[in-house]
Order: sequence, then C-alpha cells, then structure tokens
Amino acid sequence: MKNEKMCALRQKMNLSQREVADAVGISQSSYAMIEGGYRHPRKEVEKKLANFFNVTVDELFFGEELISSDSSELSEG
Repeated sequence: MKNEKMCALRQKMNLSQREVADAVGISQSSYAMIEGGYRHPRKEVEKKLANFFNVTVDELFFGEELISSDSSELSEG
C-alpha cells in the first residue's frame, strides 16, 4: 500500500524523490519503493525519514492504520 503520508509530506516540501533520498542517504529507487509501499525500510532508515519529515516513525509508517482501527473500535463499543 502506498505511503500517502510520505508522498504528501514530500510534495508539500516541493521535493523530488531523489532529493529526499539523497538527504537520508539512500538511493532514489529505494526511496521510490518505500514511498510506493513495495518495501519497508530498515529501522535506521525509518528514523532518518521521520526526522527529515519532522514526524514520528509511527506517524509516518503506521499512523493511518492505527487511527482508522482505533476509530472503528471506539465507534463499535
């Protein structure tokens, strides 16, 4: 599943995938695979990306899933 949050943050900063990849020390193709949801990064890269975008790792990689599952559980109970 595509990482919509990462894509939106990158576009909001008006940066290319290559620019973000260079900033965190990975290849553009690796970044594209992560943003596209085809690969999950190592913990070290997770932290670098979260720091770059000024969000937590949970917000960047797990936020949407946690929010939507928590909301559905609360509304059912």
